[in-house]
Amino acid sequence: MSITASPLMLRITRWIAGRDGPEAGEVLLDRRRVYILPTVPGLAFGVAVLVLLVGSINYSLQLGFLLTFLVASMAVVGMHATHSNLVQLALRGVRVEPVFAGDVAVFEITVSNPGTLDRFALRFAFNPASTRSRSNQDGQPAASAPTVSIEVPARGMRTVLVPLPAPNRGRLPAPRITVETRFPFGLWRAWAYLTPALEAIVYPKPEEDAPPLPAAEGGRDEAAGMAPSGDDFAGVRPYQAGDTQKLIAWRLAARSDDLSVKQFEAAGGGDLMLDFDALPSSLGLEQRLSRLTRWVLDADASRMRYGLRLRDAVIDLGSGAQHRDRCLTALAVSGG
Repeated sequence: MSITASPLMLRITRWIAGRDGPEAGEVLLDRRRVYILPTVPGLAFGVAVLVLLVGSINYSLQLGFLLTFLVASMAVVGMHATHSNLVQLALRGVRVEPVFAGDVAVFEITVSNPGTLDRFALRFAFNPASTRSRSNQDGQPAASAPTVSIEVPARGMRTVLVPLPAPNRGRLPAPRITVETRFPFGLWRAWAYLTPALEAIVYPKPEEDAPPLPAAEGGRDEAAGMAPSGDDFAGVRPYQAGDTQKLIAWRLAARSDDLSVKQFEAAGGGDLMLDFDALPSSLGLEQRLSRLTRWVLDADASRMRYGLRLRDAVIDLGSGAQHRDRCLTALAVSGG
């Protein structure tokens, strides 16, 4: 544990950094952006060196002086090495894919090392203070941000995927990322901050046991299509994010590395307009959005033409991946 993990030190370092806004493009970690403090083992090491120095002075131990200054010089060299392991790295926020509420959003960051020395044990994690304040605003307990470690070779580049829990639907701007290292001895902790100009779209969580899709308009009995439920099994398709687990072909998955979802024959056809106000009034806002999310996924899997009508947005009839993403985004940011 480092002394910088205390709430007071988090507040002080946040004030020192003074960079709370998103940073687009490439960000160079120059010496003004990199901070360094001793860790708890580093403080204990310093106390031991001080005790060794006092004992050498009291007993006039020449070898004691030699040992004291030797280990002290190692600590100073370690401080320089720790600081140099982080400084002059170039970071860039690349992208983040949409996720469903309750999943983990993964922010992609590239790390470039223009120097001639390899960089070791670089750890990336979202600032605990940022995730804590966001969770408190949402009224839910804070989820710990996982830490990812990488190494970057000299004159090389690496991609790091920094995870962040996404418990609620909506837009999720990237909080500040803490980049730190304790290489090589663990006596010092050097760190810097980055706030990438990235924003994740968090879709509502699909309803698990949603009723079947409502009847389409202009359907014909002789028309047929594919649906996620029915009586006649028609085959399988690749698994997509948001598909319910009860439709996964588990026997097929046991013989393959890829997941597949069962599909059934569905008669009807025509166009389908998913209306927020047509849902039962007994359902709350989040329940309605969750059901509409499931229906959008089912309609897309069935290759139907469908649209979406919300109180604050209307999306015309369409189909395809882009149309599905438009509908899911509208559901993510909708107020009802």
